[in-house]
Amino acid sequence: MSFAFRRVSTMRKLMWASLAINLFLAGALAGNLVSGYSMFRSPMPPPPPGGFDDEPPGIRMLKNVRTRLSDEGKVIFDAEFNSVIAEIRSRPSPRLLTEELRSTLDDPEASDTEVRAAYAGLKEAIQEDLTTVLGHMANAAIALSPEDRRQMIFMGPGDMPPPPRQ
Repeated sequence: MSFAFRRVSTMRKLMWASLAINLFLAGALAGNLVSGYSMFRSPMPPPPPGGFDDEPPGIRMLKNVRTRLSDEGKVIFDAEFNSVIAEIRSRPSPRLLTEELRSTLDDPEASDTEVRAAYAGLKEAIQEDLTTVLGHMANAAIALSPEDRRQMIFMGPGDMPPPPRQ
């Protein structure tokens, strides 16, 4: 009889511990929602904004920066970047090159040269876009007002925006 009593007692302790953990997690989630601050970070990056799915990363960055500028800043920005955006769109998309890299890595018959060439093609495409964008970004920043220059500061990929103020 005492064996059964201990087993029930142990089971009760386990159930109380489970209840305590569940209540703690429910409280943490409720507090998370109420405060607007995310204490549980998602391991996946946020999805790109709608309408940017087929755009290369450089163009998405430029569109994001442009939305932050004043009307005068947008005119200067457009004058500097309209031809750049057309040039970037004419190049092979890094997304296509990434797919080519995946298919090369998936092929068990791929040679060392093919693997290196796939990585080099992706590197060159990204590097060329970044070099072009940053060079023209400097030209645009020189022509912009100080207020618009401050708006050109963008968050890094790992930075989280501050929680909304109430």
